[in-house]
Amino acid sequence: MSAPAQSETGRRGWRSPRGMRSGQWLWLLLGLGTWTMIVAWLLRFSCHQLGWNGAHTQQLVCYSDIGYLFTTRGMSDGSFAYLSQDPSALLEYPLLQSLIATATGRAAYGLGEGLPVPTVQNIYFDLNAALLLLVWLAVVVMVAAMGTSTVHTAALAVSPAVAATALINWDLWPVLTSVAALLAFQRSRWAVGGVLLGLGTALKLWPFVMLGAVIVLALRRRELRPAVMAVVSAVVAWVVVNVPFALWDRQQWSWFWSFSGERGAGFSSIYHVWNVVWAPELGAQPLAAESLNVIAYGVFALCCTGVLVLGLKARREPTLAELSLLIVAAFVLTNKVYSPQFVLWLVPLVILAAPRLREYAVWQVIEVVHWIAVFTWLYSMVADQPNAEAMGRFYAAAVVLHILAVVWLCARVVVRLLRGLPVYDPDRIGGSAAETGSSPAILSADRSAGSFPARPLIIAGEPDTRAGGAGRHG
Repeated sequence: MSAPAQSETGRRGWRSPRGMRSGQWLWLLLGLGTWTMIVAWLLRFSCHQLGWNGAHTQQLVCYSDIGYLFTTRGMSDGSFAYLSQDPSALLEYPLLQSLIATATGRAAYGLGEGLPVPTVQNIYFDLNAALLLLVWLAVVVMVAAMGTSTVHTAALAVSPAVAATALINWDLWPVLTSVAALLAFQRSRWAVGGVLLGLGTALKLWPFVMLGAVIVLALRRRELRPAVMAVVSAVVAWVVVNVPFALWDRQQWSWFWSFSGERGAGFSSIYHVWNVVWAPELGAQPLAAESLNVIAYGVFALCCTGVLVLGLKARREPTLAELSLLIVAAFVLTNKVYSPQFVLWLVPLVILAAPRLREYAVWQVIEVVHWIAVFTWLYSMVADQPNAEAMGRFYAAAVVLHILAVVWLCARVVVRLLRGLPVYDPDRIGGSAAETGSSPAILSADRSAGSFPARPLIIAGEPDTRAGGAGRHG
């Protein structure tokens, strides 16, 4: 395998702004990431003060599953998934996410012994918020360590969509394992990357589909060994983690699978918009869970086929980040369930795929509007507001806008690949040029940090420092 390329700072993959030391840049990124999570906590301050249950959580757009589930899944009474085997404690999440909820719930229950339930509920939320802060900082640092441009890394650290949705649920945990897997792949640690995706799948199902990106590049290169190592390692890791708990508490372990199969369209999916907004207006029939499963899986399979063809036929070899973005975005858009926090799955992948900053900024604003629209519509329904119909249309428009924004970002990636255009690198041009698109530098497929045997593999790209290595970005 080829040796990894070295960045300007001498550290593999790490880049710092001109005139700034690596250590200073690291501390600045940690500060920016911390600020984003502080904003995320402040956005939930109303619920922190008024409680995590009730219509006000939607009205004030401060809702969080973390606080809500503490009292509705028995944790406030000392019942915990995989500990008490109490049916009231069943959690509708994969194994590792349920274990995180359980472990932090047990810790909060112990710390808050004798205190009022709302106080213990806040302890539980704050404990998880502190852990998710550390998770987010690790994500930001790992993205920077992959050689991402400093401009893109800073944009990631202060993501408005992350501030809006990071504390709704535990979805940053699988984001951590997925980004760590990309970092491992970049360093040609295929088994390690596979294990990380296997653990990510035990947190949430979507990291597993990222293996498709490795498979596509392996087929394009006609080098299957890295893909086999990654897939086998992922499956083994998932099995090793899951089997003991499936044998110990089958009811809790299987609850996620039965719940997922039987549930209908979830909030913010296009199917839900059809069922609750468009179908009633048109006098049409809503989609049942069985039909949704067929449609969602079928359309996703078609999208994956398209990504495979694109990966094999594109004029420029795709990066793992580009392919991962396309596959995960297809999963997000075709899935029968979409919650506002699912945007967290996409944010690092979008950044690693190197969008234009104005495109990224517009998408972030749309996702924040989408987050607000979901909860204001829910409040209008729960509180039986007279403007419920108008809020339903606002909700539907926000969902469609969010879908179009994600499709647009993916379409830009597809166009770049079909035209053989380089990956955008705002660090190589002036600040104004980064926004106007003049002369972006190439992140060459010939200079990458990771590798398949005999040829380098790019995750998010490495700068081409050759003279004249600049071209127009499409």
